[in-house]
Amino acid sequence: MGCRRNRQKRGRRTTQMISFIQVNLNHCRVAQDLLYQYMVEEKVDIALLIDPHRIEPTASWYSNYGQQRTAIFTMSDRVTIANVLKDPEFVSARINGVQVFSCYASPNQPLVGFTDFLQRLEDNIRTIPQGMPVLVTGDFNARSPAWGDWVSNARGEELGMLIESLDLLIMNSGSTSTFTSGAGSVIDLTLASEPLSGRLSGWRVMDSEFNNSDHHYISFHLTDSTTNQPQPAAGDSQGWITSGGIDVEALRTGLLIAKWLDGGHQRDAQDAEAEARTLRSRIATACDFALPKRRIAKPGKRPVHWWNPEIGTLRAEPKETRSEWYPVYHACGSGPWGISTRPELTMS
Repeated sequence: MGCRRNRQKRGRRTTQMISFIQVNLNHCRVAQDLLYQYMVEEKVDIALLIDPHRIEPTASWYSNYGQQRTAIFTMSDRVTIANVLKDPEFVSARINGVQVFSCYASPNQPLVGFTDFLQRLEDNIRTIPQGMPVLVTGDFNARSPAWGDWVSNARGEELGMLIESLDLLIMNSGSTSTFTSGAGSVIDLTLASEPLSGRLSGWRVMDSEFNNSDHHYISFHLTDSTTNQPQPAAGDSQGWITSGGIDVEALRTGLLIAKWLDGGHQRDAQDAEAEARTLRSRIATACDFALPKRRIAKPGKRPVHWWNPEIGTLRAEPKETRSEWYPVYHACGSGPWGISTRPELTMS
């Protein structure tokens, strides 16, 4: 009996959970010491840090260029590190096959500087091999209801467009403030690429844990394997789009093709279930031929409901052109596409 229990335990370990903690330490020594203790007690594998008090001279630390305001710290022998990328405002490393970014955008930075940072971040993310999971975390000092805040600002709109253009998903859940100063705000984000979003679980703001910082810990887990967690393929469909009407001739052609594909066999009229399966199969094949598919909804949240390809094209215009409308952007309280940038105009 004891041997059987041991075999069962070994089997459960085939899917490994990697634990993360994400926090802005506000350059505080006590906050960093408390983080160490928490990671030891709770067996946290990886810390994604903003404004640490110090970067230790060990192989467990990876930080950005310059003032070292962002860092990745590992406290586990279960993780492997590769492909370290560095920028003045972010650091990135491939952790167990996931390219992880830890970012910080200072609140004192002008909007033009913030968009320059986003452009560099986007450029780096686009260099990641297609299909490789990407995790982006950090303190962006950007506000939007899309990730649980109650106001919007220009930074939030810029970041929202970047998230959409990169096809990332917002893993933040709820509206608990991540930054506690004043009335509080949600400015710390966790973003994941679609292949990764189904592997991320347990995301929460730990607002009851004292850490001597003005930012709460954010905790989540990542499965190191998706063997026991099948996800629908990106191409799977959930019905068809009929809002544009149905081409009757195309549907008729699809039915003929479906009949040809299954050999056109006549089923025994007494086998009602077989007849029903054949009919469903033929109709599905015909609809696949004649109608566009409706995609399965992806996990996570989309940043902006108003995104469309035209906005994507405008966002991709040269940075020099975009910089010309920034003064007007602020003076008028709306962006180049009529999007409000003033918090008082965006509250519901």
